Amino acid sequence: MPHPQIEQALDLLYSGDTAGAEVLLQEAGGGKLEPPAQLPPLEQAAFFEALGGIKLARQDGPGAEAAFRSMIQLEEKGGADKSGHATSYAKLAQALCLADKHDDSLAEFTKALTMKEAAGAAPTTLLNLVYRFADTLFHKGKYKDAAAHFEKAVSYGEKAGADAATLANLVMYQADALKHYIAPLFGSVRLQKQMQGKNVPPQVLLLEQQLEGQYRQALALYQKAADLAEKAGMTPEFKLAVARALGELHHDAGRPVKAVMARKKVIELAEKLKVDALELGFMYHGLGESTKAMDNAAEAIEAYRKAIALKEKGKADAVSLGKSWYSLGDCLGEAKKLDAALEAFTKARDLEDGSGATDENHKMRRKKYWGAVAIVLQATGKEAEAREAQKKADAI
Repeated sequence: MPHPQIEQALDLLYSGDTAGAEVLLQEAGGGKLEPPAQLPPLEQAAFFEALGGIKLARQDGPGAEAAFRSMIQLEEKGGADKSGHATSYAKLAQALCLADKHDDSLAEFTKALTMKEAAGAAPTTLLNLVYRFADTLFHKGKYKDAAAHFEKAVSYGEKAGADAATLANLVMYQADALKHYIAPLFGSVRLQKQMQGKNVPPQVLLLEQQLEGQYRQALALYQKAADLAEKAGMTPEFKLAVARALGELHHDAGRPVKAVMARKKVIELAEKLKVDALELGFMYHGLGESTKAMDNAAEAIEAYRKAIALKEKGKADAVSLGKSWYSLGDCLGEAKKLDAALEAFTKARDLEDGSGATDENHKMRRKKYWGAVAIVLQATGKEAEAREAQKKADAI
């Protein structure tokens, strides 16, 4: 007979109550997070399944890895069924991903998928397995592999006869992962071409060609998601998300004209849907980025001013608001409106300084904002203040 507290712990875990599950495991282990003595191997495996699931939900990769490795060993000892054993390897793969053991994670998941297919698992089961892993990869920033696994999820979804709405979401996730992957690479290519002039290395040109193909692939995926959404009669909010992602894709790929057109349509639709002020503020900030990339300072300034007003209305955090003030200052500086630029840069600096941010880019932003203030002070003849501001920037 299964151990009642371990069974209850698993039920609570899979219903989302990790705290309750942990309490039951401690009770089962006599106050410790250890399985009771003399339990058969498969019941001990169930204990570690619950413990690993708790660790996984709390983003504790190493802890989940240790628990799932124990679970797998006990399942092998107790002769677990092949399909369930394959799922255990998939859980281990998720834990390894969270623990930043990327290659090991991919290897264990490939093993899990091969075992599942060999056991004759249904496409729906395979879809759920692949989706969970792809989602873990995405949230760990492994976008290229996430895109590949979302593509597998789409394939299994089609084989399982998933409805159009489910497929629309899966295709959207695949496109988003691909977009996130190529965005920084496009930026790197543009920077290298700018630095190298006519002597661009062949490998950079080859990368650019590959990125162009992936850009077109992402476009096709977003269109497919939109078509599926139309077929499924999905909400306007989903269509807005697709349109917004398209604008970001065009911008990241260095197509400012297409990006501006797409982002203006997004804002028009968002205003009709009466989205909240904060989200609309982010959209106007994006429009500012793309209009600036077109060297249209006047429109960019207008977009950033709207972004700031909406972000303030939506009670944006100081870091987000500071970014819009800095971008506004940058455009004002290009337009030779130095007093207004100084005011904008000063507000950005003060917001960042007082933000209490702890992310890894906080110091970089502070240094950049203080440096911008120093440059404008110098340009307006306030040399003593400029030196003090630059000294502050250098000290960060």
